[in-house]
Amino acid sequence: MDQNIQKFILQDETYIRFKKFGKGQPILLLHTFRNRLEYCKNVANLLKEKHSVYIVDLPGFGDSPINVNTKYTQDFFTNSIIDFIEKKKLKNLIIAGESIGGVLPISISLKIPKKIDKIFSFNPYDYDEFFGDGISRGNFFARFIMFHCGLPFFGKLFVGLENKFILKKILNGGFKNSENLTNEFLNLLSKANKKPGYTYHFLNVLSNFKSWSNIKNSYNELKVPIKLIYGEDDWANKTNRHTTMNKLNLDSYKTINDCGHFSFLEKPKEVANIILG
Repeated sequence: MDQNIQKFILQDETYIRFKKFGKGQPILLLHTFRNRLEYCKNVANLLKEKHSVYIVDLPGFGDSPINVNTKYTQDFFTNSIIDFIEKKKLKNLIIAGESIGGVLPISISLKIPKKIDKIFSFNPYDYDEFFGDGISRGNFFARFIMFHCGLPFFGKLFVGLENKFILKKILNGGFKNSENLTNEFLNLLSKANKKPGYTYHFLNVLSNFKSWSNIKNSYNELKVPIKLIYGEDDWANKTNRHTTMNKLNLDSYKTINDCGHFSFLEKPKEVANIILG
């Protein structure tokens, strides 16, 4: 285990793991759904020469524990990260995240704008109209699995059957080049399905999709400077992208070429360069 990884206690009495790199103006990096703090490591290593970089497990993800009495809504994730920011006394903070981690910089900045300098939203996952909508767009395998995971009662059985092979097939739908999903990283991700409460957490996060989609209704209240970025082959279609762009009162968004939903793994140099400006 990495001795530099620390624990931060949440209000539901679980904790999230976090790690700090470098020195300078603080940057907080936030990962996607079904991921862990190591997802952000390559980008963090490219930023640490000029910044203090924090990477975290979002609540219940990675090696952080799950509370089966917690409702894993967007608001819970937002408030948990705000608590982290405030307890760590982070100011003039830059936040960059991907997928659900791309929505959180916005929801956090809406609540504590004075602590945030600027934010970067990569492939924000804010468009689901039903359980696992976005993930299902990746490939046929993802559509098949997510449909069955969303079924009453039977969904728990399908989630419980997840293994490394199934996870790889689903995640491949989020990559332009599936070679960017290494076997080493896949092994890390596969550890999570053995955790107590994993099935509950998986289903609860995705069942609360409206809390992630509805936050768009507040985007126009954002006062913190933001850059919106999509992978060329991200799951969000043109309508989704322009809806988010317009609700954020932006004139444009940036596209990362030859990139899918997981830009922090596929294009870490491009991501870091965008954040560094």
